[in-house]
Amino acid sequence: MRQLLTLGRQSGGSGYYVHTGDLDWWLYYVEPGSELWPYIYLWESEAGEGVLDGWALLSPAWSAFDVFVRPELRGSPQAEAMYAFADGRLTEIVRGRGGNEIRTIWVGEGDDILIPYLDRCGFSLGESFIQQYARLLDPPPALPPLPVGFRLGNVDGEEIARSRAAASQAAFGSDWESERYLRRYLNFRRSLVYRSELDVVALAPDGRVASFCLVWLDLTNRVGLFEPVGTAPDFQRMGLGRAALAEGMRRMATCGMRSAIVCALGEDAAANGIYRSAGMQPVRRLLTYNKPV
Repeated sequence: MRQLLTLGRQSGGSGYYVHTGDLDWWLYYVEPGSELWPYIYLWESEAGEGVLDGWALLSPAWSAFDVFVRPELRGSPQAEAMYAFADGRLTEIVRGRGGNEIRTIWVGEGDDILIPYLDRCGFSLGESFIQQYARLLDPPPALPPLPVGFRLGNVDGEEIARSRAAASQAAFGSDWESERYLRRYLNFRRSLVYRSELDVVALAPDGRVASFCLVWLDLTNRVGLFEPVGTAPDFQRMGLGRAALAEGMRRMATCGMRSAIVCALGEDAAANGIYRSAGMQPVRRLLTYNKPV
């Protein structure tokens, strides 16, 4: 699945392929027992064992589905059959749960193959969109000055891990019970995809995690991704998010990345503002298409 995304990002067409880090984040930052593995569907290629023509991931909690196919298959009857399968399977699940709408999210603005197909299948453009930002890393950004007593680091112990989870819960306004939120984060830290040196934090003088950003690497395309990024409410408007991003980009460059990307909801003024302040530029909008079922 990662290999297909990597090839898709190399193709340079109008279709959008998520970063491999997005896939790892979706599959591993979950509560035990709520994994998405049962909702993955693979179409094996005749090109060889372990090669995929495409894959689909259903996210019932979001009433959403994602389909990614080999670049050369985009627009083919084979690709359309994959979309039709994912559409039909998710429709069954959503109806069974009493829902009345499904969606697909990662549709690149100007995709001259997928958008006409979705239009033909009864989907319509939603109001919500994601703005993607990018920045070249040659040279990496200079670190901005930090408030007195603050420092940058990474999640390298249980105490910081607990504080990192608390900062994330506060930043995103989760109403989960704190121990439940912590268990999900600790479970993610034990996964095969987690690297503590890429879990960047800004620490307050008392040791609390004030701001954070998680770095993901695409070693083939040499593109780094930030997902997620956040600052606890008590520490906002202090430049800590921008500092954490700068440190994350410096670590990306050290790992051989040539550019950094990040995504923000179009209506999230604070997130869009911080990415611009970190020297990142808007490069494309990713659209949501909805369909009544």
